[in-house]
Amino acid sequence: MEQKKLEELDSSEQNLIEKAIEVRKHAYAPYSGYSVGSALLDCDGKVFSGCNVEGADYTLTTHAEMDAINSMVKSGSRKIKSIAVVVKSDVGYGMPCGLCRQKIREFALNDEVKVIGVNLDNNEKIREIFISKLSDLLPFSFGPDFL
Repeated sequence: MEQKKLEELDSSEQNLIEKAIEVRKHAYAPYSGYSVGSALLDCDGKVFSGCNVEGADYTLTTHAEMDAINSMVKSGSRKIKSIAVVVKSDVGYGMPCGLCRQKIREFALNDEVKVIGVNLDNNEKIREIFISKLSDLLPFSFGPDFL
């Protein structure tokens, strides 16, 4: 995983971050207060976004990455080229949880899919950006090619 500045990213990566920041504003997180936005780029160059939607029992919660992936699948697309995840946190990285990493793996073009994690500061400005490959976040992964 490496840290980057926004201006070091290409225009498609910057666009994903913008879309994820925008959709994060629509997150429904009244229980945790942890709003997440995600945007992905499919292999046809289309962008799909999603936000987390919590349920009071938490088991019905939809994660932002899952929401973006489900939007992609409903459009008929099946392969993720890159994905951005945006959170506001003073600790850790804005990276997908284990469940979402596996969901990304299900629809990844390959294990080199770029995962862009973004942390916002208290003023909703980008505090830090981390870039990783899916293979680094989910080594020795299990996917459809094993069935």
